[in-house]
Amino acid sequence: MVISHIYRFEKLRDGGSLIASFQSDDSCEYWVMFPVANFEPENPIFKEPILVNRTTGIEINLSRSGARLWLKKLEPFFNSREELPNVSKQSENEIFGRMLELCCE
Repeated sequence: MVISHIYRFEKLRDGGSLIASFQSDDSCEYWVMFPVANFEPENPIFKEPILVNRTTGIEINLSRSGARLWLKKLEPFFNSREELPNVSKQSENEIFGRMLELCCE
């Protein structure tokens, strides 16, 4: 799979799941996702990461090292992308950093 471009790193309003969204050369949108396991915003616990094809709805379980590989593939796209309107690059940096930390836990 070849990554076409990255959309964003964000925290979802489902209680705090973390995602990195991107599009690949198959024209599908994907998420590398750390789903939240509890609803405590101050101390969230995350489930194991998954890769979600948002176009087909297919979800694939990832190991933490597998999620780290995906995030590292996305990093150059993120670093070279212009800042998005209404989205703080600092906020995205914090989410990206937190996702990388979760890969090492």
